[in-house]
Order: sequence, then C-alpha cells, then structure tokens
Amino acid sequence: MIKKKRSNVLEIFIYSLNYILISYALSNISMVLRANPAFILFFASEIWIMGLYVSKVREISGNQILSWIMLVVCFALHICMVYFIGLVEGDIIPFKR
Repeated sequence: MIKKKRSNVLEIFIYSLNYILISYALSNISMVLRANPAFILFFASEIWIMGLYVSKVREISGNQILSWIMLVVCFALHICMVYFIGLVEGDIIPFKR
C-alpha cells in the first residue's frame, strides 16, 4: 500500500514537471508568434495540455479536487518561470534554399 502511494506521488510529480516544462515552451512559442495566426494553435495547445494534466492526475489520485489544486500550483510555477526566467526572444526565419 505504501509502495503504491509512493509510486503515485512520483508519477504525479513527473507529470507535473512535464506539464510545467511543456507549458513554458508553448508560452514561449505563443509569444514569438503573437502577431501570427498560428498563435491560436499554440494557445489552444496550452489549454488542451491543461485538460490532459487534470484528467491524468485525477486518474492517478482518484481525487478531482487534488487534480485542480495541482493544476493551480503547476500553473503558478509556470507563470513564475515566465516571470523570472523570461520568454525566449527571437524571430521566425524561413528556411532558405
């Protein structure tokens, strides 16, 4: 029982870490493309990733309230990364032949 609980905590931690990193990357891509219609796709992907994260944590823990609390915590960490680390700056450069 304790081993399964420890395994679940580790699995939620790994999913949380992945969620934070993927959200940070999608935020960077969204901001680089903010003047491009492709922005909508990356922003929608961020929302989709949120839904996947909540459903996976709920599946692992069996607790919907915990899954939403974890989403809020991870989203706050994601925003802290954007604030303290910053966004990647750059331009889209087409491939040349």
